[in-house]
Amino acid sequence: MVIYITKKGAIILNKEEYISLKELWRILLIKKWQIISVSLGAAIIAMVVSLFLPKTYTAEAVLLMPEAASGSSALSSPLGLLSPRFTSQQGLSSQVIKTVLESKKCLEKVVRKFNLNKVYHSKNTEDTIDLLRQRTKIGIFNLTGEIRIQVKDRSPKRAAEICNYYISMIDTMNTLLKLTSDKSLIKVLDYASPPRKKSSPKIKINMIIAFLVAFFIITSYYVFSKND
Repeated sequence: MVIYITKKGAIILNKEEYISLKELWRILLIKKWQIISVSLGAAIIAMVVSLFLPKTYTAEAVLLMPEAASGSSALSSPLGLLSPRFTSQQGLSSQVIKTVLESKKCLEKVVRKFNLNKVYHSKNTEDTIDLLRQRTKIGIFNLTGEIRIQVKDRSPKRAAEICNYYISMIDTMNTLLKLTSDKSLIKVLDYASPPRKKSSPKIKINMIIAFLVAFFIITSYYVFSKND
């Protein structure tokens, strides 16, 4: 069924039937308590379900971009990090750091360090690495000259520990892969600390979404059933 709103203020349900906006408003007034009750009920159910969902915490560490630390002109270049002005002789670039930390070799070390196969209840290391990738975010922010490492975990302490371990892995992977001999450009602005507040589930947002969805569904039901 397709719904059209005409210029004269009518909602056409099909070619043969239509309902005026005035009639629609009348239906809403008559059924307002039922609509509100169902919508509030859905919001309460969403709240209860959210309370029983596992809590997730997000820890964050902030690094100064090597380009910013070295005063490189790459940041102001139209090509940014891809600019040829920032060469390997100047040290590690932000994109190289991101690529190294997201590599399978690095992630395998993180998995072994924190025994994440057991933590994530994974059948094999490949599945654990996939889950770790989903729970890790490494962002490069040219405007502020920062690299942000975020890790989500059900344990706030472990989230912070994994986040900080990524930082130590920069030097480890640099030595292993022999990327550069210059380590002075890796500067940590903020080490990760165990977050006090959970990042999910977001109970209020879940309640609002449930309320709006239920409101739309029950309202549509009364409007369409009135015209059956």
